[in-house]
Amino acid sequence: MNGIHVNSTAPYFARHSGAEYTIEKFSLYCTVISALQWRRQNGAVFMVTDRIAAEFYRKNGLDKVWDGISELIPDDLEGIDPEMFWAAGKLIALRDIPENAALVDEDLIVWNKLALSETAVTAMHRENISPDIYPDPHIFGASDFPLLDRLDMSVLPCNTAFLYIPDNSFRLFYANQSIAFMKSASRNKCSDRLCRMVFAEQRLLAMLCEMTDTKIDTLMDMNKLFISQENYTHLWGAKQAMRDNEALRNGFIERCRKRIESDFPEYQYISEAIEKCTI
Repeated sequence: MNGIHVNSTAPYFARHSGAEYTIEKFSLYCTVISALQWRRQNGAVFMVTDRIAAEFYRKNGLDKVWDGISELIPDDLEGIDPEMFWAAGKLIALRDIPENAALVDEDLIVWNKLALSETAVTAMHRENISPDIYPDPHIFGASDFPLLDRLDMSVLPCNTAFLYIPDNSFRLFYANQSIAFMKSASRNKCSDRLCRMVFAEQRLLAMLCEMTDTKIDTLMDMNKLFISQENYTHLWGAKQAMRDNEALRNGFIERCRKRIESDFPEYQYISEAIEKCTI
């Protein structure tokens, strides 16, 4: 099965206007291992991105990590606010990628071979409806998104660090509805960088599955997220901890270097490339 990484630079430039594009070192190491490990266990892996990130990967000798790089994401995210909807590129990519491909977050490493259902949506895990993260979506001001009033607000959201949608018609339905919501809500500028995005990406997915009687499978049990396991590594919240703690960050980077050296010796040059082009 093809794996898809997605990287849109629009959120970066929304926060760092006029800056030269770069990627945090620990984050890029994780992305590289995610790609190489996916290729080893599950099939080809591709990067779907925009022209700026594609140029960054190519000029720094990182492009061979993937089986190909596609510049499918527009710089302007089709008018979607990149601060509010920092993962909008994923939904645009989901709409435009070929069938039978799984979205794999750049900070997620899948260590083993997956056996996925061809009749159900597969997400990473379910999430509880915490009101500070998943408030009533009517407050988002998406007045041009009438579908909102037909959705079941009790359905538990799906974490989409991993997402596979085998039904092409549902994939397009979900991606288009999410994009429509983000475009509508983008007209009401706000500083929130979490609630609107996780509604558009995670809660809306579960609601639309419920609406269409589409089954949902998950890779992990929500009640076992904090129990040690060996199948997946997902940085998510650990990214901020590494930004704040140099020792933690350096330790992770060193483990990544050693992993590349031991498991993917033919890609050792990637470590040198990362050291030269990251912060």
